[in-house]
Amino acid sequence: MASKDEVLRLIEEAAATQATELDLSGTGMKELPSEIAQLSSLLDLDLRNNQLSSLPSEIAQLSSLQELDLSGNQLSSLPSEIAQLSSLQLLYLSGNQLSSLPSEIAQLSSLQLLYLNGNELSSLPSEIAQLSSLQILDLRHNALAIPPEILEKVYEPATIINYYLQQQEQETLPLNEAKMLVVGQGNVGKTSLVKRLMNNDYNPHENKTEGIDILPWEIKVNDSTIQVNIWDFGGQEIYHATHQFFLTKRSLYLLVLDARQGDEDNRLEYWLKLIESYGGESPIIIVGNKSDQHPLDLDKRGLQNKYPNIKAILETSCKTGQGIDQVTNWITETIAQLKHVGDLLPKTWFQVKTRLENMEKDYISYEHYEEICEEENVTQEQNQSTLVGFLHDLGIVLNFKDDPRLETTQVLKPEWVTNGVYKILNDRDLIIESKGVLKLQDLTRILDRNRYPSQKHSFIIDIMKKFELCFRLDDDERYLIPDLLPKEEPDTGEWEEALTFEYHYNVLPNSIISRFIVRTNQYISKKTYWRTGVVLANEGNRALIKSDREEKIIYIKVNGFPPTRRNLLAVARSQFDHIHGTIPKIEVEEKIGYKGILLDYQEYLDLERAGEKTRYETKLREKVNVTEVLNGFESERDRARREQKTISEFTVQSQRDTIIY
Repeated sequence: MASKDEVLRLIEEAAATQATELDLSGTGMKELPSEIAQLSSLLDLDLRNNQLSSLPSEIAQLSSLQELDLSGNQLSSLPSEIAQLSSLQLLYLSGNQLSSLPSEIAQLSSLQLLYLNGNELSSLPSEIAQLSSLQILDLRHNALAIPPEILEKVYEPATIINYYLQQQEQETLPLNEAKMLVVGQGNVGKTSLVKRLMNNDYNPHENKTEGIDILPWEIKVNDSTIQVNIWDFGGQEIYHATHQFFLTKRSLYLLVLDARQGDEDNRLEYWLKLIESYGGESPIIIVGNKSDQHPLDLDKRGLQNKYPNIKAILETSCKTGQGIDQVTNWITETIAQLKHVGDLLPKTWFQVKTRLENMEKDYISYEHYEEICEEENVTQEQNQSTLVGFLHDLGIVLNFKDDPRLETTQVLKPEWVTNGVYKILNDRDLIIESKGVLKLQDLTRILDRNRYPSQKHSFIIDIMKKFELCFRLDDDERYLIPDLLPKEEPDTGEWEEALTFEYHYNVLPNSIISRFIVRTNQYISKKTYWRTGVVLANEGNRALIKSDREEKIIYIKVNGFPPTRRNLLAVARSQFDHIHGTIPKIEVEEKIGYKGILLDYQEYLDLERAGEKTRYETKLREKVNVTEVLNGFESERDRARREQKTISEFTVQSQRDTIIY
């Protein structure tokens, strides 16, 4: 912590040298000296992590300032003089106590980035819409009545501001909706539980769910009626590849287990980690069904310590009705505590939402959607786009406006898409006869022509391609679906002297290897693929990539010319990097094979970064050259590029997620 005299000395030195940068972060100062006005040449001022509760009016004298970082202070307001910082481009105010913004902020015409997350803002000045240069606006973790799906669009400032202003100008209505996702393995009784909860109904011969059923269930929470949209997921293995696209935040998860089976058979940790990855901090209720036949045997305390989002672990029997009331009560209590259930929507937006929900059609064109908006006085193109994006995020409709293949169809019912895809994934002939090869004309046989007319078949295929479920073979009419390939591994040749690289996972989603096969299809060698693996070829080198679900490992072996085979490894790693980047919180360790033992790749990268030349490996009883080991898998130039890319991605993620910098 620096004294006031030390801070003044730093300011005087900066003034004397006409410095363009000044770092006063973490000095502990409670007041910014008025002498700061002397720094007319300053471009970048860092005041992070101090105890500032206000700014002096002299701040206005910093006319050249382009970047100002005030995050992690105790500011409750900003002086109106801040408007005079006409050159300011980046303004960081995260982690303060701001309850309002001055209307003069609109005069910062050069401002491009404005970070305000982690404050106490409950309103915004309407003038904020005048910030025409703004590219990033982060308002998360405030008291603003803006749904998180809107607030998270930090790279779309106009969307956030437009939504807020619409709320201020119109009458609003509470959303009063929640999403409850019912997940678990097949045949554990998910659908039976849903029917017991909704209608106290039980069918001992209940058919297994094929795809997803989305059912509205009204419950009373305090004095309000809340519509719980229940997403009942089919538990069959083949469906897991698409679950990731519908496991979302702002949801309640019901994880259903078969009480007669153990943790492994129920894949308990798999589901908990999957929910943790995609569902964020969404609450979880574990329900052990069939407890009339066997009590649920779990380490309840240990599970709740490991996964704090577990709100309750309950036992039920859908057959006898035992425990159903308790499950209902826990659902009601948990939904009452969910944030944003009562988010306010502009009335005109609510009317559009209601009309879409009440339509019997499975889908409409985007033009039809725009007509409905016009009829309900949602006339601005920006508002229409924001609304459809919001309804997509809520799972009320599906729209892929950013994908040119799919943008023209405004899908009303998500289950129309998912169940169409699942019909394909479940088709017996595709699995047994065609070995996963789908012809476009097959859809005439597989899909109900009334719900899925031929002119929409290409749309379904494009959805599958978007979800990385299939890829086009050499001709335009045939597609390969890796999840439907035979399980048996073909003869792939010898790999004794191969370069060895492995990914070790805390949980291995089934979709990773199938998505990898889709993404690397142009490198596939002589149609050598099966359900859990593939052989790639490039520059005379061959790579074997296969997944072991039980061991939670993906193995990569590369044969070929030593100077170039690492290039093929780089191709594979780049695709896995992309896939891992789409799975939040996934934990992956990279291992490399060296003289018959496995080494921790990251550990060797850290050694190189620290300047260590050698490392003694106990298992080998010898010293090994750190750089030599690493060069066998990746060139120094590529390592430097990868590190720079990681740093850039970390910086972007920090800007997105961190409240105090």
